Amino acid sequence: MINMTKVFFRFTNKNAPVYNEDIIWCAAKGGRIMYEALYASVPDADAYLVRIQRKRRDVLTKEYLDDLIYGHQLHVPFENLDVWMFQKDIPLDIEAIYEKVVTKHRGGYCFELNALFTALLKDLGFHASSCMCRITRNKNYVPLVLHRGIIVELDGMKYFCDVGYGGPMPPGAVPVQDGAVADMRGERYFMYKDEVPWWTMKRRTGSGEIESMLQFYTMPQEAVDYIPMNEYCSKNENSVFRQRLYLNKRTERGSVSVMGNRFTEVENGVVVQEMEIGEEEMKGVLERYFEIVL
Repeated sequence: MINMTKVFFRFTNKNAPVYNEDIIWCAAKGGRIMYEALYASVPDADAYLVRIQRKRRDVLTKEYLDDLIYGHQLHVPFENLDVWMFQKDIPLDIEAIYEKVVTKHRGGYCFELNALFTALLKDLGFHASSCMCRITRNKNYVPLVLHRGIIVELDGMKYFCDVGYGGPMPPGAVPVQDGAVADMRGERYFMYKDEVPWWTMKRRTGSGEIESMLQFYTMPQEAVDYIPMNEYCSKNENSVFRQRLYLNKRTERGSVSVMGNRFTEVENGVVVQEMEIGEEEMKGVLERYFEIVL
């Protein structure tokens, strides 16, 4: 049973990485955050649904889950503006994430987006929990576990879901079943059982190649487990999110993205626009393609 009255404080230099579980500090509300705020319900689930242009349904189905995921990817961008551009603290309490994503019409990265979406799924009645992941795409080594995913149990089946990955991701829920193949919106994803406790998800690229995307395990994780990871990703100079700007959003025909100072638009698997952008162009790109007004 979670002790909902427990409060975590960090008494050390707030700019230093956090490794001691006894002095965890979450970057919000003046350097401290009530433990229960990480587990709060979405302040207004209906407003959140409006944000992703979806509605409540009476029956919870796989098709509805897929539609919620797709709507989220279409309307809420992956972005690390607060980390890279503004060097702000990244709070993980649900109210703060809701304020950023729904009220201010911003995006976020995995620790924010998948946290908030998990809370929404629970509010709608889904059995959803967070899981630990490591991103294996474009890596020939074993990377750190630095990604937050979602596991949904529905009708006796577990599904992997993700609305907070800064690149190609399934536009729906992928069955956690060895050898499963998921075809969704012209994309194909594969699920394989790896060495215990890991599962590996792969995808077919536009050129027909099969590439590994990520590994995860299904054991439910507590929200507090992501505080040290969030600290590392948002503050450590070795974190990729501190080294360059990342934005990514699905579109009806492909995606739009910014990596560093390069903007790319893809339609039907083909790059239709690619250009370098400077500070003067950035404002227009954010507003036009990502609906972000700073």
